Amino acid sequence: MNVLLALAVVLTNDLEHARVTVAEYPGAPDALIVAWQDVPGVTPTSGAMVYQRDQGEGETRYLATGGGGKFALLDRGRSRLVRASALPMMWVIVDPRHPLEVLPDANQRIDTPALVAQYEAFEAIAPAAATRTTIEAAIAAQMAQTNKVCGAQLAPRTQWAAFGKNLRLANQAVAILEAIESACSDKDYAIAVRKLRELRVDYKADGGALRLEVAGAELAVHFSDTSFNPRETAQLWLHDHL
Repeated sequence: MNVLLALAVVLTNDLEHARVTVAEYPGAPDALIVAWQDVPGVTPTSGAMVYQRDQGEGETRYLATGGGGKFALLDRGRSRLVRASALPMMWVIVDPRHPLEVLPDANQRIDTPALVAQYEAFEAIAPAAATRTTIEAAIAAQMAQTNKVCGAQLAPRTQWAAFGKNLRLANQAVAILEAIESACSDKDYAIAVRKLRELRVDYKADGGALRLEVAGAELAVHFSDTSFNPRETAQLWLHDHL
């Protein structure tokens, strides 16, 4: 029986000084927070994303929800021994032909709320105390930066009433704008972005994965409680649909 999802574990490689922390995402079945620090070939050097399990023949892969992960975790049927830390788990970075082996470190304790906070900061979810005013300011600042880089004229249209008590999730529009800005490094995508005039952001409880769509000059983004990894998911979508 594979029990990784029932555990919180720190995986390390002493030679590379790499560290990966894995823990269940509270309230989200089969979802894991995967945080990394100083992993060779991974930029930025630290961060956190939500992963999910993908069962293959002879191995279990843990992949970033929505795609766009910095790496994949591979478990070749040995995670039942993770407590003993006697055997390595393979951690694949970019090129599967050159995986980095990491070992469970039984001496490390994990603060799951801190991991959640790290993920939320990485994906631009606003702090709990954030107000509509502060979120609007953050979106406006990133909008100005993205428009400058892309030569675009995007304007925000946030459906504030839809967010209700989940107002801080609207701040993830910042992550979407960062994805748009990244796409503009390619001139063809920059041309496509310049045709857009509006970024419409809304929310639906239990709405599932992040959804994006273009209608005329509008890019619509639909968030939910489980629309994880918006920046990276949007990057992939933009490259496939713009």
